[in-house]
Amino acid sequence: MRLLKPYLLAPLMLCGLFILTTSFTRTWYQKANHGGDARHRVVGFAIGNKGYIGGGHVNSGIEITYRDFWEYDPATNSWTQIADFAGGLRYHSSAFVIDGAAYVGCGENSTNEYTNDFWKYVPEVNSWFAVADMPGTPRRGGIAFSVYGLGYYGTGQSEEGYHTDLFEYDPASDTWTSIADFPGEARNASVSFVYESKAYVGTGHKVGEALNDFYVYDPATDSWDTLASVGGSIRQDAMGFCIDGKGYIGLGNDNIDTDFRDIWEYDFDLDTWTKVGDFAGQKRRYAVTFVIENNVYLCSGTDGTNMKDLWVWAPTVSIEEEQLHQLSINAYPNPSNDWMRINLDGIDDLSTVDLVLSISNINGQTVYKKPIDQSQIILNKNEIGSGIYFAQITSSKGIVHQTKIAFK
Repeated sequence: MRLLKPYLLAPLMLCGLFILTTSFTRTWYQKANHGGDARHRVVGFAIGNKGYIGGGHVNSGIEITYRDFWEYDPATNSWTQIADFAGGLRYHSSAFVIDGAAYVGCGENSTNEYTNDFWKYVPEVNSWFAVADMPGTPRRGGIAFSVYGLGYYGTGQSEEGYHTDLFEYDPASDTWTSIADFPGEARNASVSFVYESKAYVGTGHKVGEALNDFYVYDPATDSWDTLASVGGSIRQDAMGFCIDGKGYIGLGNDNIDTDFRDIWEYDFDLDTWTKVGDFAGQKRRYAVTFVIENNVYLCSGTDGTNMKDLWVWAPTVSIEEEQLHQLSINAYPNPSNDWMRINLDGIDDLSTVDLVLSISNINGQTVYKKPIDQSQIILNKNEIGSGIYFAQITSSKGIVHQTKIAFK
């Protein structure tokens, strides 16, 4: 048995985040398109409460390879361009995250050369730092994951063909070690995710054929086991993730120009797959995913046309909650000498939501209260009186908006 370093034997969060319930119903919601060009074969990861994607290429009629990287903030639903990948133009790279830093490497460059270099991205300083090269044959499309503070990279495609080798990276010593080979057929473009200190790997393609076999790797024993094959069609270029104590694989294509949007859920206890629905966006291959606060974000990919749309798979909210999320409010003039307009934007039909405007003085006494049935409300100083007030918009769900207003 290969023993892990004692300082690495800390509890590992399940699928990135421990939660007390798995009873969520989830829905796909479209978010802001990422800031760069549409593309596929990008690399992505999450650090803290931010998501990151970068690199990639287009090869439809023209060939362009990218090195730009972008940071997504769910709180503002916005993208910010960050430092370019220090390894240069690159696509079909892979990444793992350890202790708040991302390690990105391998892939193919703009002159069709396979690579084996790895780079560390530190978001606090928005900088990339070279680390030790992956010791295997330069390649693209390998699997990558991290467990117990160690990184892993393996499989993939090189000038020599397809691979089954796997390597372990120790950031403390900046060294790689060859470990147990992947037990399936040599392949490229597989999916991997981690659950309870073990890595799960499946799908991908060998020469001329997509695959649907599935395996688990235990770093503590440096050993592999075979599991139930992934549900649905054979597939390559798929996406995968782990949330709510379940694993998921979906999208991709079958190597015969058929792209998918189906998603399959894996039960770790029962070793079974169940279809849980379809992705709400366009079917595609080479999409990238990252998980933030137990929500799944999916971006990019291609079905022959390159894409840049971003989607989140999050707990379902009611129509009213979704509308309230779109609501924006402003009051002017504020302060006012006589009258003030309060405008509500973002909801076309206010009769579909239950909103109330309440105005309280600094002692907490309500001086004005009225149901909202139109997008503009006129307040008169004669009704309210001079002073500083707190205006609240409330719904059956609670406070939607709160602001300070004043009449002179």
